Amino acid sequence: MKKILRKKFHLGEFREFGFNVSIQFVENLGDDDFDRFLDAFILEAIEGNELACGGGGRKTDCSFFVVSDKSRGSVTEEHRKLVHKWLENNSMLRNFNIGLLVDAWNDEGIQ
Repeated sequence: MKKILRKKFHLGEFREFGFNVSIQFVENLGDDDFDRFLDAFILEAIEGNELACGGGGRKTDCSFFVVSDKSRGSVTEEHRKLVHKWLENNSMLRNFNIGLLVDAWNDEGIQ
């Protein structure tokens, strides 16, 4: 496949990776605590590490897909570790899971 097509379809050397984050909150989490958590998560764990995410949820659980905030670029294993470290120190969480790096455009894991 020609380079221009690989770039257009985010294939080969132009693949970009992201990862899923799923979060379960402690029971009886209040609205203010939920809002405070989301604000801090986005500001510190996501934007603070030059990442972007999409997703959402409710006071019981949330899920996000995390990507690089660069116009072209991928998250790395280091980004996963930074988000993991931020989440593991939060007392509002009952459980969380951070997925493996996957192809953000074609839904394929790292080969």
